[in-house]
Amino acid sequence: MAYCARKNIILSYSRRCWRFWVTTPPWDREAEILSERAAGLFAQLEALVADNARRAQDQAEYNQRYAELRARYDGVKARQAEIAEEKQSRSVRRENILRFIETLRAHSLNPEDGVWNWEPMDRLADFARENNLQLRGHTLIWPVQDVWMLWTDTTRTQLVDKATLFDRMDKYIETVMGRYGDVIDVWDVVNEPFHYDRTQELKEETNYFKIAGEEFATKAFEIAAKYADENDILMVNETFVEGNAAKTDNMFKCVERWLKQGVRIDGIGTQGHMGTVSTLPFDPNFCVIDNLAKRCRALGVKLEYTEIDIKIFEIDRQRTVESPPEWLAKWQIFKYRKFFEALRRNQDVVIGATFWGLDDAHTVINYNYNEYKDWPMLFDRNGQPKQNFFAVCDF
Repeated sequence: MAYCARKNIILSYSRRCWRFWVTTPPWDREAEILSERAAGLFAQLEALVADNARRAQDQAEYNQRYAELRARYDGVKARQAEIAEEKQSRSVRRENILRFIETLRAHSLNPEDGVWNWEPMDRLADFARENNLQLRGHTLIWPVQDVWMLWTDTTRTQLVDKATLFDRMDKYIETVMGRYGDVIDVWDVVNEPFHYDRTQELKEETNYFKIAGEEFATKAFEIAAKYADENDILMVNETFVEGNAAKTDNMFKCVERWLKQGVRIDGIGTQGHMGTVSTLPFDPNFCVIDNLAKRCRALGVKLEYTEIDIKIFEIDRQRTVESPPEWLAKWQIFKYRKFFEALRRNQDVVIGATFWGLDDAHTVINYNYNEYKDWPMLFDRNGQPKQNFFAVCDF
């Protein structure tokens, strides 16, 4: 299940140093100590009772000693209960948001005019309802998708006019938001619209842009705002902005312009594919996040990380390694600590952190690249928490 901590974000790193800490999580260490202590105290209680039975001990001395030991034992057991409750609380918090990859995208959900593939998305929505979870709405409009609503007929030889496109967008967004609005409160209204260099602000090669120019994006937000609840968050979601100044500038220029036009945009989602453990070497404190948060703060919008992963290797660089080298695993732990420390520094604008997979066995990275093996998540291939997990939620 995708890990997220929106509004109650689990972010921290307690040591401002360059060492790699690979340790047992603090509450587990304390639980081990308390377990040993409880066993010792219980043994002393048993010995005291047995000794008193063997000989006629002074009753007042016995009662005093028994009360002391019993108080200490009860204190240890109470602390053990607190730790168990805290671990349960953390477990619930880390699984309170689900984000799906393909299920809600238009080409999967509505592949043809009048054809709706509801079953996969309905199962996710029902699961969320039954388990009191929220879903992220990814995504309503993705400009690079070649969906039916762009074309006059099934031959896909002629694009529709702007009015037709907007009418179809309206019906599509109304249908999707109406069906899942009770379990989705954050919507990626437009996904990855911005260009990689300064020759253009948006991807002008997409069919959405060819039909309507940048108005396709503002219209999508206008339609989404019409059908959204008051407390919903409408996002524009983008990728690889941390390492691309041109795309980052394009994004903020457009968002600022659209906000001035009265378009409702509540937040910016950046996907958080943070490269490998060896990238971003000159930004160990992830100051890039501070800069993004500062620019969001200036515009009055929120910031969310929506597809986080930190890979061990570059894609296609290895096929044979069956487990990550220890030094790289430690470096990954360090980077996850610092990454979440940066998010926590900016929690006034950062509203969430969602990962690009469930665990190392179920990650989009391993799905998308044949035979490529990596370990980018917080949980291992058996679904057990790695030290990465404890690094981001131990604070």
